[in-house]
Amino acid sequence: MGLSEMFIVQETEADKFTEVPFGNSIVTGDVVHPWQITDLWSSDELEIIGVFRVVPAAAPMPGAVVTGYRFERVEGTVVQILEVDLPTENTMQMKATARQIRLAMNQLGLRDEIETWVASQSIDVRDSWQFTTEFEISHPFIIGAKQQLNKSDEELIGLFSLAQTFT
Repeated sequence: MGLSEMFIVQETEADKFTEVPFGNSIVTGDVVHPWQITDLWSSDELEIIGVFRVVPAAAPMPGAVVTGYRFERVEGTVVQILEVDLPTENTMQMKATARQIRLAMNQLGLRDEIETWVASQSIDVRDSWQFTTEFEISHPFIIGAKQQLNKSDEELIGLFSLAQTFT
């Protein structure tokens, strides 16, 4: 993947990332670096000054509309997180109770992975997981978890489909 197909982002404060527009200089402290460092320096050298090359997130499922994006550090890697509006097809209106979701995750062997991810997140994310009683497939927590855990739209629909079989 070429540099023109990647985002360049700068960590402006701890875990806060700003996209650097193509061709712009990069300022770190009192030093102004030319854009060319993003092409000439290694990823390790860029990271020292808080600059990261980020691979674009995978395109959303057909019919989904990207409404925005942000950058976050996930397991030590800076990634793009898409904010999407999912299509209004029947599958995109699926709902499941917290119990149904957890039972489906247990059956699919996903529960430990999600619990580990949730434990590493902010108190707001942990509260969403612990106290939400019914999840819609388009709930921000569900979409964020899907993206962070690199799950496909088909896997998400499969999870909700299985969850709805539990009464």
